[in-house]
Amino acid sequence: MALTDTRIRNAKPRAGRYRIVDAHGLSIEITPSSGRYWRYRYRLDGKENLFAGGEWCAAPNGETPEAAQQRRKAGRLTLAEARVAREGWRADVKARQHPRVSRRAKALTTAASRAQTFDAVAAEYIEKKGGGWSDQNRKRLKRFLERDISPDIGALPARDIRASHLLPLLRKIEERGAATMAILGRGYLSQIFRYAIATAKADLDPAADLKGALESHERRHHQPLARADIAPFFKALDDNGANAETAIAIRLLAYTFSRTIELRCAPWTEFDLDHAEWRLPGERMKMRRPHVVPLPKQAVALLRSLKMLTGRQRWLFPNVRRPATFMGATTINRVIERMGYLDRFSAHGFRATASTMLHEAGFDTRLIEMQLAHSDKNKSRASYDHSARLAERGQMMQSWADMLDEMMKPKSNVLPIGRRRRA
Repeated sequence: MALTDTRIRNAKPRAGRYRIVDAHGLSIEITPSSGRYWRYRYRLDGKENLFAGGEWCAAPNGETPEAAQQRRKAGRLTLAEARVAREGWRADVKARQHPRVSRRAKALTTAASRAQTFDAVAAEYIEKKGGGWSDQNRKRLKRFLERDISPDIGALPARDIRASHLLPLLRKIEERGAATMAILGRGYLSQIFRYAIATAKADLDPAADLKGALESHERRHHQPLARADIAPFFKALDDNGANAETAIAIRLLAYTFSRTIELRCAPWTEFDLDHAEWRLPGERMKMRRPHVVPLPKQAVALLRSLKMLTGRQRWLFPNVRRPATFMGATTINRVIERMGYLDRFSAHGFRATASTMLHEAGFDTRLIEMQLAHSDKNKSRASYDHSARLAERGQMMQSWADMLDEMMKPKSNVLPIGRRRRA
């Protein structure tokens, strides 16, 4: 007699285990403790075997597909599901394979497949390579993946992802006005895929093929301001109506030509206004080395004004919506875009502006590179320059700020200052 849910439910426990047969080797085993378990009896290579197929479960009412999947994954099968599974077990036996071996092989294949999805590879990359990153960089990468990438391709095998999967995602980021994040994101993706290649989880880096798609925008975005553009730029800043903190941030970037992230994430504890110095710890720097920014008097004045606004808080520039953290990554560039500089200039471009004009003014290339915190392969020289040339850098920074002030004046005819030095 074929099994029914009623017959299984009403089966009474006995002193020992016993089984009630269904058909084609399937049966339900009743234990003394009232457990009900699926068993499949089969013969292979002349020997009889008994396969444990899971636990009986009455068909739930109103069960969602997701809940049913989780239940089956836990090995709890309804009568109908056990009969379907039995056909698979019979196919294994016909293929001269034990069902338990087949099940183990499928589990291993599934686990290996999950370990090679984009999300799994990205998580492994962050775990293996992220130990030396700053908390800010790690959070930014994770936020980028969670918001812009994983919902669309996270479950795909990394090996199967192509440039055609990635380009629409990066374009979507550009379309919401976060062009810098799109460019940065392409770099993040390329790093992840290079790691996937190195660990045999992918064969190519599809993000590398997208460099041309974003390159023209990237090249324009970090162009320096021309000398004639300085006064109109700061006039537009004054007319834009940006809040005081953001306007101060833009002016500080111009005077110090630091990286935007270095200023946005800066706590007040890094600043010594009495000695006109900004000391950044190595963990906050791109090259992972401590860096000193000698502050010109104009920057000190701005910081003293800012301290009246935010000095009671940890950050120079607290986030307007979340004061416990710092200014958002797009805040400064959004203001610059509203000023009319979309696709023409970004805050990062102050670095190229200062570098270009200081070279034109005759300042030592090494001094400029040091102040930009660029890498020096000569570690002994870099260590010496870090402290020995601080006074020279302070003089250069003050000269730059004075020159910038002159250029901010309408119709400025300021000429390059400084003297030619050997690079």
